[in-house]
Amino acid sequence: MALTDTKIRKTKPTGKVQKLADGGGLRLEITKAGTKVFKYRFKMDGKDTNHTIGEYPAVSLLEARTLRDEARQLVKMGINPNDHKRHQKQAIAKETAKQQAESDLMTFAQLLNEFYSHKTKSYGDRKPEWALSTYQKHKLRFDKHVLPMLGGVPVVQITEQQLEDCLLRIQEHGTLENRDKVYSVFKLLFEYAKGKRYLDRDPALYISRALFVKHVAKQLKHVTTPKELKTVLTKLDTMRGTFEVLSCLRLGLHVFLRPSELVAMRWDEVDFKAKEIHRTTTKGDQTGEGKIIIIPMSRQVETMLNELHALTGETPYVFKSPMTNSHITSGSINKNVRDNGLNTLIVPHGFRHTASTMLNEIGFNADEIELQLNHVIGGVRGVYNKAQKLEPRRKMLQHWSDYLDGIKAGGDVIPINRATS
Repeated sequence: MALTDTKIRKTKPTGKVQKLADGGGLRLEITKAGTKVFKYRFKMDGKDTNHTIGEYPAVSLLEARTLRDEARQLVKMGINPNDHKRHQKQAIAKETAKQQAESDLMTFAQLLNEFYSHKTKSYGDRKPEWALSTYQKHKLRFDKHVLPMLGGVPVVQITEQQLEDCLLRIQEHGTLENRDKVYSVFKLLFEYAKGKRYLDRDPALYISRALFVKHVAKQLKHVTTPKELKTVLTKLDTMRGTFEVLSCLRLGLHVFLRPSELVAMRWDEVDFKAKEIHRTTTKGDQTGEGKIIIIPMSRQVETMLNELHALTGETPYVFKSPMTNSHITSGSINKNVRDNGLNTLIVPHGFRHTASTMLNEIGFNADEIELQLNHVIGGVRGVYNKAQKLEPRRKMLQHWSDYLDGIKAGGDVIPINRATS
C-alpha cells in the first residue's frame, strides 16, 4: 500500500528499524532514534543496492517519488544512481572551489581603481600624470560604458574579444570620441597590469582596429574673419553672466590658454612687475611634472587682471567662483556661451583656433604662434627650436590685443604683416 503524509507523520519510532514500502522500489526507513529517510532499492550487476534519496520532511513524499523515478531511469541506462550522485557532488564541489578561487582574483574594477590611484598619485616632487579633471572624465566614461560589462570579470580571464565587444558597443551608440578615449586607457591599463605581473598576456595588444570606423574629430566652432570676430567681441560686451565668467571669456581671446588652463589660473602665477603670467600645465609635457607657459601681458590683459585683482585678489584663484571656495569651471563658461547664443559662432576652446588662424594669415611667425598655444613643434624644427622667443611673443600678443580693440571699434585695422615690417 502506497505511503501517505499522514501515515508517515503518525508512525513513531519503536526502538527498531522500520521499513515502510511505497512502491516501485521506494521505501521509508525509520531509524531507532526516529530519523525518517527515503531510500530507493534497485538491482545492478545482479546485486541489490540502496540509494539514499533524503530525509523526511526536508524531502517530501512527492519529491521522493520524483527522485525515485529519476534514479530508475539512470538504472535503465546502466548508470548507478549512487555513482551519479557522487559525481554530481564532486562537480559541485569543483565549481564551488573554482568560484571561490575566482572571487580571490583581482577583478577588472579592482585593477582599474588601482590604476586610477597610480595615475593620480604624486611621487616625491613629481606631480600626478593625470590632473583631477582628466581622472574625472576617464572615470565617467568607464563607469558608464565599461564597468557594467567588465567590472566583475577577473583580469586574467579578460580577452581581446571582450575588449572589442565593449568598444564596438560604444561605437554603436555613436560616441566615437569616447570609444577612442576608452581604447587609449585600455592600452595603458593592461600595460600597467602586465608590468605588475597581474597577467602574462596583454589582451589590449590584440584588439583589431579594423573593426572600428574611423573617427574624424569635429572641428571646434570658431571664427576666421574680422567681420565675424567683431560680432563675437560685440556680443561679449553685452552678454549676461557673472563678472568672473565674463572676464574669463574676454581674457581668453587675448591669452590663448585652453579653457581648463584658464579657469584654474592662480594669482601666484601672475607677475605684475614682469608683466607676465607663468601658468603651469601638463599639456604638451612628456615628463609628467608639468611645465610653465609664459604669457607676456599686453596692456589690455594687465588692465583686465587689475580689475579682477580688486575682486578676487585675496583668494588663490584669479577666477574665484562666487559659489564655492574653488575656481569657476570650464563647464560654467561653456554654459554661459550657450545661454547667450554665442555658441552658434564660437566656443571657448575655439578662441585658440581663431587666434592661430588669423595670426598665421596676417603674417606672424608660425613657431611663435605654436609656442604661445603650447603646441608641440614636431620634426627637426621641434628638436632644434628650444627658444622661448619671449620678446617676439610679447610684441605679437600686444599687437593682437590692439588688433582686437581695432576690430571692435570698427576703425581701419592695420594688417599685422604691414605693422611688423
